Amino acid sequence: MQGNIDKTEYEVEPLGQSNGVCGCCGNETHLAWGFVHAGSATVASYHVHWTASAGLDRHPANYDFIIGPWGEGASSADRVAVSLMHFENEDGPGVMVIDAGRRPSANSGLAARALDRESVVGTELAGTAFAIFDTVFLQDTRLYR
Repeated sequence: MQGNIDKTEYEVEPLGQSNGVCGCCGNETHLAWGFVHAGSATVASYHVHWTASAGLDRHPANYDFIIGPWGEGASSADRVAVSLMHFENEDGPGVMVIDAGRRPSANSGLAARALDRESVVGTELAGTAFAIFDTVFLQDTRLYR
C-alpha cells in the first residue's frame, strides 16, 4: 500500500486537540490529531489519546491511523484504519498493533476498513504504521512529554 514512499521523509502537520476526564482514574485525558505527509502528499491522519499523570504502564497511549491517500481524487475506499498501543512494562516501553475495529476511528467513515492485528502484523503495512508512529511520536510536541 505505502511501500513506494520513503518513510524517512514523513512530516507531521499537527491540527487540533481536546481534553477530557478518564472514567477509571479521574485523571485528565488528551486527544491530539493531525496529518502525516510524504513530500506534498498526505499519506495518513492520526489521533493520539493518552491519560495525563498516569504512566504508560497504567494507561497506555492509543495511536489511531487512517493510512492511504488524501486529497483530490482520494476517498475512504483508498484508506484503512490501523491502531497501535504505546505501553510500558517491566521490560521498558513498547509499541504493538491492536485491533482498529475496537477504536473510535473504525466508525469515522474515513477508511474503508478497520484492520485487526492479524491483518497488519508481518506485512509491509506494519512497517508503514510503525514508521508513522515514530514520526508522530518524535515530531508532535503536544504529546505526553
